[in-house]
Amino acid sequence: MSRPRRLAYLSLETPRPGQASQTHIAEIIASLRACGWDVELFATTQGGASTRSSFLRRLLDYARVQIRLARRLGEFDAVFVRSHFMALPLAVLARWRTVPVVHEINGTAADIGVTYPALKPLAPVFSWLYRVQYRSAAHLIAVTAGLADWARRFAGHDRVSIVSNGANTQLFRPDGAQAGIADRYVVFVGGLVAWHGIDTMLAALADPAWPADVKLVIVGDGIERDKVAAATRDPRLLWLGRKPYDDIPAILRGALAALCVIEDQDGRSATGVAPLKLFEAMACGVPVIATDLPFQAEIIRGAEAGILVPTAAPSSIAAAVHALAADPEHALALGRRGAAYVENEASWRQRGREIDSVLRSLVSRVGTK
Repeated sequence: MSRPRRLAYLSLETPRPGQASQTHIAEIIASLRACGWDVELFATTQGGASTRSSFLRRLLDYARVQIRLARRLGEFDAVFVRSHFMALPLAVLARWRTVPVVHEINGTAADIGVTYPALKPLAPVFSWLYRVQYRSAAHLIAVTAGLADWARRFAGHDRVSIVSNGANTQLFRPDGAQAGIADRYVVFVGGLVAWHGIDTMLAALADPAWPADVKLVIVGDGIERDKVAAATRDPRLLWLGRKPYDDIPAILRGALAALCVIEDQDGRSATGVAPLKLFEAMACGVPVIATDLPFQAEIIRGAEAGILVPTAAPSSIAAAVHALAADPEHALALGRRGAAYVENEASWRQRGREIDSVLRSLVSRVGTK
């Protein structure tokens, strides 16, 4: 009996409970293990936008993790990298050792300047670090079609596939307990950051079109927390802070709708967005009110699972909430179609099979050389 294929998963963005990156990493690993892979995670402890670690401590952490993987590189059939500019040393070593490297791309090279504005002057350096890695990669996996097109142009090759985000349909499903939140409500789940449209959704709550008997429930924390805290003067706003991942499905199931009103800050959404919150809300049978951005808009239109609104348009969000509140049967129908779409096309099981197909093809090619 042949041994299981071994995969090293490298993440220089530290996975932290409650953050989308941690969920994504955990679900990809679980789905690949279900496909027969023996997966080992090599992750930092100091990286990510939410950390306050010094740059020197981050650099040392990046080096520590890559050295640890480098020493054991021969044990693995392939390396899966959550794309990061500082992964270049490991990527170069793996290519020299003929170990296939797959990079998962969640944004363009310019995104680092949006997350860390002070680093914008160094954009050419970061772009070079990414380009060298992508050009030499065995394969690139992008989470949206727009990102895949960008990756092909940026890397100069066609070794690119689209594997989007998904939902754990065993946890996120229409049936099950609902959170004990009084009254009807619309929910937002995610980081309290500017590009998630925090200002816009708070302005929508204050718009005259927002129904007086519908609350806005916000689940999450982040740099925009003071704005949310100040807005709790409105009794219709309920801020729950960060909640355990397993608590989220019950909160979603009880909602009239879920907000996914991402904004196109500095053009960061031009290549499309595929947020976890979109798939998880749909999986729970909840209609989604989402901004008309590439990829997520195509999903919602194709599945007929929600209402699309322009970016940074509070009045449009309020009108969408009013429409769903006034026609609960229509809201239920949208939710049912969304749940069916995720179950059939966007579960993590399906995403794992898609990545498994790419990895096995690469490993088999190396084995025949």
